[in-house]
Order: sequence, then C-alpha cells, then structure tokens
Amino acid sequence: MHKKIRGKTACLYRSRWVPKGTDGNTHGYAVQTFVGSLSVQACVLPDELASRLTDPERAYVETTICRPAREAAERARRESEQRETDPLWRLTEAARLAGEAAERSLRRRVHRQRVQEVTDALAKVQLLDPLVEAKATEKRIDPLQDALSTIRAAAAAVRSGAYGRAPETGVRSTRPYRLWSEIYEAVCGTDGDPNSGSLMRALQDRGFAKSRQR
Repeated sequence: MHKKIRGKTACLYRSRWVPKGTDGNTHGYAVQTFVGSLSVQACVLPDELASRLTDPERAYVETTICRPAREAAERARRESEQRETDPLWRLTEAARLAGEAAERSLRRRVHRQRVQEVTDALAKVQLLDPLVEAKATEKRIDPLQDALSTIRAAAAAVRSGAYGRAPETGVRSTRPYRLWSEIYEAVCGTDGDPNSGSLMRALQDRGFAKSRQR
C-alpha cells in the first residue's frame, strides 16, 4: 500500500504487479487500485475504511497518518495552552500597536485618559526582575542643622570676598546689608527683642533658650 497526498486528503492505493504475458502484455506493469481516503489530520482510522484494509495496511495507515496526526494535535494543544498563559507575545503586540499609535498621534492627537489607561494596565504587569527601590537611610530633615551649615557657608563666602567690600557710604542700601538685617531679625527678632516669628522666640517657647530678663 502507498498513499498520495492531495491537499489535506490522503488517498490510499494498493499496487499489484502484472507480469509479462499475463494478458498478452509484452511487458510487466504495476496496477494501482484506489482503496479509500481520509484526512491527513485524522487521529484514528475510520471504521468504514478500516474494514476494507488488511492488518498490514491498517498498521501502515496508523504509522504514516494517524500517529503523526495525534502527535501534531498534541503539539498544537500544548502550544495553545502556552500561548494562552504567555504574557510576552501580548506585550510584544502591545508595544507594536503602541508604536503605531504614537506615529498616528502626530496627525490625530488622543486624550490623556486613553494613554493613562494603557499606562495603568502596564503598571500591573508582574516583573521577573522588578526595580527594587533603594532603601537608603532617610535623611532626617534638620532645619537647625541646615541653618547652621548655611550660615557657616555664607560667612565663608563673605570672608573670601564673594560680595566684595562695603562702600564707604550707603552701606545700608547694599544687598548684603539688607539680607543680613533680615537674617538677624529672623534669628533674634527686631532690635534683639524676640518676636513671635523669630527663631529665638521659638526656642524660648520650647525651653531650649532662656528669655532675657529685663
């Protein structure tokens, strides 16, 4: 027995050799007899066709058609299951579509909400190697320490000549003097008298500095 594949159909034939002189023929030749057909994707041999085949012929069909069809069907099933649970091809497709959307948005802008929906969906994707935020020791905000450092830096800058030298007259109109006056008032209050907004008054109120006795 042998088969011929036509599209998705396997046609089965028996071959018989006709010797020379059997029917007055001068040469021997092979005669092919059509037995039946079945789909190349058939996983089992149909009963009606099986009844017309010999045991060796049924074994031939099982080996060349049915078993490969079952193996192909099993591979397709596994691939389908993997595809159903695989997020990667979906992300690949999403990236492709997002790229096309970006190109077309040059001609037709989109609402921010639509882009945000995509961003929100991507944010829910579980990562194999998520970004681990560095748990650096949080630097405690210390305004007093910052103020001290700033004052020291300002003193060094003035000392090094960053603001030049004060003029002989009109010192009070210079920017460094005006800033110093504001700094002094913010720290000590007006004319050395701590007001409610000064640093000294705040320290006094909390018991970290003594009130000046009058």
